[in-house]
Amino acid sequence: MTTRTRWLTLLVLAVTGAATAWGIARFEISLANPDSLAEAVRATGALAPLLLIALLVLQSVVAPLPSQPVMMAAGFVYGPWAGLAISWLGVLIGAMACFGVARALGRPGVVRFVNPERLAAVDQYVSERGLARSFVGVLLLRLVAHFSFDVTSYACGLIRFPFRWFALATALGEIPKVLLFTTLGAGLGEMPDWAGLAIGASLLATAGVLLLLRRNHRAIKDH
Repeated sequence: MTTRTRWLTLLVLAVTGAATAWGIARFEISLANPDSLAEAVRATGALAPLLLIALLVLQSVVAPLPSQPVMMAAGFVYGPWAGLAISWLGVLIGAMACFGVARALGRPGVVRFVNPERLAAVDQYVSERGLARSFVGVLLLRLVAHFSFDVTSYACGLIRFPFRWFALATALGEIPKVLLFTTLGAGLGEMPDWAGLAIGASLLATAGVLLLLRRNHRAIKDH
């Protein structure tokens, strides 16, 4: 990453953070309560989708902040499909922001945002594989390790994992989580049958991929 790109990345993140902080203070937004968050988001009018995306970017960069209430608020305000699109885009941009921060600041800067031990664990998990297996590894982390979402993004930036494969794994792997919480928000806590089937199918697919990887790993060891 060039010096100009590094400073541009940091500038964009700083502006996004400042604008989001202003919105939180201006509309008295609470990230802990989906209901009050939804009401506050609705009060912003036409700016609501941008605010939701900005909140998801902010929670991605600052790992301790929760993303679930934001996605539920998106589903409550805009319904399952529009809420899904807004949340999916926000989470994807947030993951890319973490990736960019890691490239710009390096490990000393990243450890200010995430636990060094968790970062090292994900770092080792991804970096010890080739490109194809790393891609599948990142995809699986996205599908099943939701609480390591931000850490995975930072780790991929640190180990020079190709950005296009990182973005693809994130775009695919985040769908079940986003679908779950936006649907819960849209249904006021009641999940429709189709959403449960979709999430169940994604979990079965993940289990199948894990079994396939395990068999391939054993076959390689036997040879």
